[in-house]
Amino acid sequence: MNDLKWNQKEKSISQVAFDKAYRNECEDIIKTVRQKLNNLSEPKKIWELEEYLYKKRKEIDNKYDYRYLVLITVFSRLIAEGWIKIKDLEELGEEKIERIKLLTGMDI
Repeated sequence: MNDLKWNQKEKSISQVAFDKAYRNECEDIIKTVRQKLNNLSEPKKIWELEEYLYKKRKEIDNKYDYRYLVLITVFSRLIAEGWIKIKDLEELGEEKIERIKLLTGMDI
């Protein structure tokens, strides 16, 4: 995947989509934390919340890698998980879109 070249427009489009996915996922985490806080009924639930946040932090740190070398794979995962849509990337070059679709199992 590292044979792809990214022009300035594609870099800009990628950054916007990447930031959107990150924001969407973080908003989902916030929503879940609020629900867990509302259901906090006993002391051990505090540590369950801490564990949830710890796991989410590790997952986020491993998932959101903005190196162009792996960005096609990252976008494929973010689409598959529903954090962004292919239309968020539609102005990328055709080869990049085809690779993303291939990795996500979409029809090309």
